[in-house]
Amino acid sequence: MNGKKYKYLIFTPSIFIFFSIFFPILNLIKITLNFDPQKVNNSKSRNYSYEILSSDNKILKKLSRKFDVLDNTNSIPFYLKYSFISGEDKRFYNHKGIDFIGLSRAFINNLRSGYIKEGGSTITQQLARLIFLNNDLSFQRKIKEIIISLLLDLRYSKNQILKLYLNNIYLGSGAYGVNEASQVYFGKLIEELTLSEIALIAGLAPAPSIYSPYQNIELAIKNRNKVLESMYLDGYISLSNKNKAIEERINLNYQKAGNFLDDKLLINFILEETDKRIEKKNDNKFLRIKSSINKDWQEKAQNISRYAGPEEIEFALLSIESNTGLIRTMITSKNPSINEFNRVTSSIRPLGSTFKIIPYAAALIEGIKLSDKFEDLPRCWESYCPKNFSENYRGSISLIESFKSSSNIVPISITKKIGLNNIINLANLFGLGYEQEFKEFPSLAIGSYGDNLLNITNAYSAINNDGKIQSPSILEKIESFNNQSIWENKSTSKKILDLKINKKINKLLEKSVKEGTSKAASIKGKKIYGKTGTSDGNKDLWFIGSLDNLTTGIWIGYDDNKESELSSGNAAYLWKKFIAEIYKITI
Repeated sequence: MNGKKYKYLIFTPSIFIFFSIFFPILNLIKITLNFDPQKVNNSKSRNYSYEILSSDNKILKKLSRKFDVLDNTNSIPFYLKYSFISGEDKRFYNHKGIDFIGLSRAFINNLRSGYIKEGGSTITQQLARLIFLNNDLSFQRKIKEIIISLLLDLRYSKNQILKLYLNNIYLGSGAYGVNEASQVYFGKLIEELTLSEIALIAGLAPAPSIYSPYQNIELAIKNRNKVLESMYLDGYISLSNKNKAIEERINLNYQKAGNFLDDKLLINFILEETDKRIEKKNDNKFLRIKSSINKDWQEKAQNISRYAGPEEIEFALLSIESNTGLIRTMITSKNPSINEFNRVTSSIRPLGSTFKIIPYAAALIEGIKLSDKFEDLPRCWESYCPKNFSENYRGSISLIESFKSSSNIVPISITKKIGLNNIINLANLFGLGYEQEFKEFPSLAIGSYGDNLLNITNAYSAINNDGKIQSPSILEKIESFNNQSIWENKSTSKKILDLKINKKINKLLEKSVKEGTSKAASIKGKKIYGKTGTSDGNKDLWFIGSLDNLTTGIWIGYDDNKESELSSGNAAYLWKKFIAEIYKITI
């Protein structure tokens, strides 16, 4: 009996140990064999290389597409391929995922030197860590790495493994893959890189933070030269090519005149709009995208955003060319390099008094005159008792005077007279009420409902375009590599307001800037049509205004919706500052 019990005590832990080792390995094999190389790339990576231009043909950004792992016709450039092979894994084409000769050599050299002088990991092992594991220094992780490497080498060709590696290796400064490193460090497509630049990028692989040219250019060049020497000794480049590359001066992206825009949200918006236009029919591997952005205006607006109050408060600005609908400026944040949220398109905030243009326009359509009188006195509609700003009331007041002073009482009175449904229908014609659906509540008339900066600015742009609304666009045209047209913007407008009504609305807007609550935007000698807006507690500060053929909207506020000590006058002043900058007006 005791013997049986002893055998049981030995057998049970043995089974436990066996299954605890065997099943994780089985699971690891299953995950590796089910791995889809097409899904490993960043979800935002595109199947085309691109060059984005401003409206005046200045380069905003260019980026090579990641290598298509399963497409044998999509080859890796010669120097790029062998710079990494020579620098990271000389026997890449000869081993089966694990280089035992390289491991032995690294062990002996490290033993002789007394420290870790070189690693023995193959490119396949590095890929195993990149895709399936991490960089933990443990025996278990190393065993897993070896198993995965052997399976990868069994399942994929050497070129497929190399493509996966080059697509995903981290090379510092936020660059995942050689395509992003090419853009980050040199502002180039992969095909435009010189041998010297390729070798510098390959030299980053062992420790991108240490060898980064942005952190230590001398060390980066020293490592570049090691890669070039290795390529020469391995027979991939000639002596003259090596020497020429060593002598070449490194010009980093930030050193170039006309540096690219450091605004990933803007670039992503341009690319998303491009994808909508080309859909999935695009067979081109390279697109030249001409955006409508004016680079000079964009940079000026970004600088002005820094004046928008406390450091934590956010800022958004949008300029639309009224007669075409083309977006000339789009600022999504005070800090575009780290910004993750598009406050122009995605931020739905109460519109405040900027919305009042809708009930006033509806009143004019219904035949109410600018001179008609309304009572601007405290009153309630059932349980709803709105107040004017600072609780200033003016008694019997004309329509135009009530707009100038931004009365809250009068627009609600208008709404009650002509019906909320009319207001909602007109707002919909202006492109409002789709981001947050309007409900029939009196507070709608004074902007309690939310929308984004893009839609409210485009609504004012329609008023600046004789009552004709355009679909706003950030694209002018899309071409192939050989300049063949793929898509071109052909602006079309829809008439939503009679010209006489539209002129009266512009009179309201002009009066607001000249004499009313929007006075902070006034510029001597210029006809400006605009309106400020403020939500409760000064949480949202707006100014939308037009000068000549340009309509620009500004929003200021906290992302967490807390109250601010600023006013909509601050938004109006920054609007004036921006307009003065781009039109070179002295204020």
